[in-house]
Amino acid sequence: MIFTTIFLLQFLIGFGLVDRFGVINKLGQKISLSILLGFFVSSVAVFALELLHIKLTTFSILSVLALAALIINFNLPHLLNRLLGAFTENRDTVQVYELVFFLAAGYLLFYSVWRSYSIPVTPYDSIVGIDLVAKQAIKEGHIVSSIFYRPEFRPYLSTQPYYAPFTMLMQVIYRFAGLPFGQLWLGILTVSFFVFAYSKLCEKIHPVIAGFFVLLFITVPEMYAYTFLLQTDFSNAVFFSVGMIFTIEFLESKNIRYLFPAAVFMAAACWSRTETIILVIPVASIILVRLSSGRSFKLILPAFFYFGFCALFNVLWNVIFFKLYFPVVPEVKDQINWKGVYSWEKSSEILNGMNAFFFNANYWGYSIHIFLTLWLINMIFSRSKKVMSNLAWIALFYLCFFVMLHHFTLMNIEYTFRRAVMKFLLLMCLLMSRFPLLQRRIALPKIKSTNES
Repeated sequence: MIFTTIFLLQFLIGFGLVDRFGVINKLGQKISLSILLGFFVSSVAVFALELLHIKLTTFSILSVLALAALIINFNLPHLLNRLLGAFTENRDTVQVYELVFFLAAGYLLFYSVWRSYSIPVTPYDSIVGIDLVAKQAIKEGHIVSSIFYRPEFRPYLSTQPYYAPFTMLMQVIYRFAGLPFGQLWLGILTVSFFVFAYSKLCEKIHPVIAGFFVLLFITVPEMYAYTFLLQTDFSNAVFFSVGMIFTIEFLESKNIRYLFPAAVFMAAACWSRTETIILVIPVASIILVRLSSGRSFKLILPAFFYFGFCALFNVLWNVIFFKLYFPVVPEVKDQINWKGVYSWEKSSEILNGMNAFFFNANYWGYSIHIFLTLWLINMIFSRSKKVMSNLAWIALFYLCFFVMLHHFTLMNIEYTFRRAVMKFLLLMCLLMSRFPLLQRRIALPKIKSTNES
């Protein structure tokens, strides 16, 4: 009962925001993005309780989520009308041939949800990190609990609680909901993303092709494991890829309505992993350059809003919370290296290591190779700027990680970059519909009715 109430409140929070964006009309996208956005906002709401020194209990969490839902959906009759309209207008029509992909994807996603519900938290970093903090928060009623004050335990606490708070706060919420291991939200997040991806792909390419690509990326070996193993990386990849696809649509259309979901989901990505703000900097710079040609200050405001909104959530956690709440925090200056970082030997070692993991079919199957092959074929035959930009975005973020691996001592190739590849994969999945040759829809033969024969 508590779980159902919490999930319903999260959905209503997300739906109220998604409905206001004005650019998300398809039912599948509205439902899936409402869930994702509800997760993000509800974690911020629970974080606000900690900032105000309000004890975390089932009642306080339900109260703050209900308050957030009421503030966002203050006009209840309008909310009911929009909910009814979402299920009656712009519905996705399902064809018989789509059922094959639905059954295959549903089978795989069912096990992701089931495993996230039934299997205990197993990654070591999470056991002595985010999940430990969440369990202690339930006992003591605060995120900043006694484990941060005990010097004998501090050496064994992983660095995960300091990365970003989203995953930890979601564990707090769902453990308070009475779930044995809390991480059921991870399976729901996985299903929501792939529902959104399929609906988004079907806007421009045939459902058969869209279904193939969704199955291709669901079955990526390494990434599939993270759909039910509690870590910060997969949820970060989900928010990042959704934020980027709306960012790309904003840059192409100049429609300011796309900017809001782009900024909100990218802020959620920063809320789920701190280093994401490094990726936001070049994206905001591109927005600034693309819009500054009009020589009007109003036209470049979106770039400042985009970066500022993302930076806000970094400041909330890494500056305000670290300085005013945590008893002991890592020294950031000790984690940044500026000396001799771009020697030929080190740069070659980093680049070769990145390439070895990025193109490793044992981890990612052939999804990356298929994307690059499609890019090359489309580039040869269409020579479109959109096709060029598909690879340009991937190359830009690849360069960002190349730079970060030089400077941040806590980042490494084997774990940090390997898990970060999921950002590239989910973004590639959404970019598949931007290949012109795939947008030529297949004309399936029509079956004549008995009245026509």
